[in-house]
Amino acid sequence: MNISILGGGSWGTALAVHLAGNGHTITIWEFFQEQAQKMHEERFCPLLPDAKLHENISVFSDMEPVLSESELVLVVVPSDKVEKTMETAAPFLKNRPLIICSKGFAHNVQLLSDVMKKYSSDVYCLYGPTHAEEVCKGMFSGIVLAGGARKETLKPIFETNTFKVDVSDDIIGVQVCAALKNILAVFIGVLDGMGLGDNAKAFVMTKGLAEIQRVGLKWGASAETFVGLAGMGDVIVTCTSQHSRNRYAGQEVGKGRPLDDVLKGMTMVAEGVTTAKCIPELVKRFGIKLPLLQGLYDILFTQKNPVEVLQKL
Repeated sequence: MNISILGGGSWGTALAVHLAGNGHTITIWEFFQEQAQKMHEERFCPLLPDAKLHENISVFSDMEPVLSESELVLVVVPSDKVEKTMETAAPFLKNRPLIICSKGFAHNVQLLSDVMKKYSSDVYCLYGPTHAEEVCKGMFSGIVLAGGARKETLKPIFETNTFKVDVSDDIIGVQVCAALKNILAVFIGVLDGMGLGDNAKAFVMTKGLAEIQRVGLKWGASAETFVGLAGMGDVIVTCTSQHSRNRYAGQEVGKGRPLDDVLKGMTMVAEGVTTAKCIPELVKRFGIKLPLLQGLYDILFTQKNPVEVLQKL
């Protein structure tokens, strides 16, 4: 199958390597022309140094050659770049199936799937505890493909003996999990940076997941999603892994570095920081209390003391 991947970062590259290894022809769109050329010529992604690009992977910075022969499109750009990317891609999409791999919300705290419905009647999400650094090496992983009627047909495109794929009808729940779990990872990083211990981290992960579920149920999600791979699974891996950019960002803040300085020094996006800005809107929209998620908002954007936040939970 000819598969297009919009986004040449670490996760887009890892998916390209995985799918190419599964026998598919992959074309990546990378926003930066210089990086696209370097990836294509040197068969290497600077954000994922352990990944070697197969010969059946091509990289371009122009959208048309990426989408002209495509049968399936994966969207893997940062969440705040999804809408602009789709506007650029629109003339070439031709109602192809779209799989959202970006984790976060669109503007005005919209689900990314609602944005995608403008461009295709066949929309899915692919989310779970799958760090790019491990997937590109073929290490055992599991993920969730959620969405419409063709998900069972699409599942074999991704699945291997070491890459298991669950399917779900709950496209809302997996998106809520994917966006908000990053906030927990930032909070866990803050605790690590301050040396507050494992007990506090267990508290934040458990109470935080309950708050994420509270949001999801108000949005119309299924409760079981939050104890599956896209929920609990992704919370565990994002909060505990050395690969987590969200945990790293929080850890540096916990050590006392200003948030702006931390973000400027990172080569990859910490989606949890962006998504944390949405928490006041979610509290207002659904009329619910989210003290832990709101607490991280206060830590990041009003410089509130993390110990004080924990004590008031």
